Amino acid sequence: MEPVDLVTFLAPYPPSVRDVFLEGRALLLRRLQPVVELHYDATSAVCAGFAYTGDLKGNFVGLAAYADHVTLIFPWGVKLRDREGRLRGEGKQVRHVRLAGVETLRDPYVLQLVDQAAANAPRPESKVRHAIVVKVYEGAKRRPKADKGKKAKKR
Repeated sequence: MEPVDLVTFLAPYPPSVRDVFLEGRALLLRRLQPVVELHYDATSAVCAGFAYTGDLKGNFVGLAAYADHVTLIFPWGVKLRDREGRLRGEGKQVRHVRLAGVETLRDPYVLQLVDQAAANAPRPESKVRHAIVVKVYEGAKRRPKADKGKKAKKR
């Protein structure tokens, strides 16, 4: 069952983006559990990050929903062994993989990147328990526009 906050945050997105995001979240939860989820209604995207510490500093992998795609994000991607060069990004730290669909997340190569990130993630001294932390950023959001008022093309 999907958390109400994520379903609400994702409502403006097309079904194809919502489906990939929610299926991807479920796949990551099964693989990484127990883990703390960090749900963000941010300015330019809706995100679900995963951490063992329960805070943004411990976030080691996440999903971001954009108007027409979902991206798998590795906040410390520069530290991953990416022998095939699939990770994208030019900054000092973050790398990402644009998902063609949830099948990208099922790719053994991508899963080993997720496993590497999890192995390198900070962990608390106490036992990790599943939890969800929700953060809503203030201000205007960049979300997909509905096709209101557009007439269907005649064939």
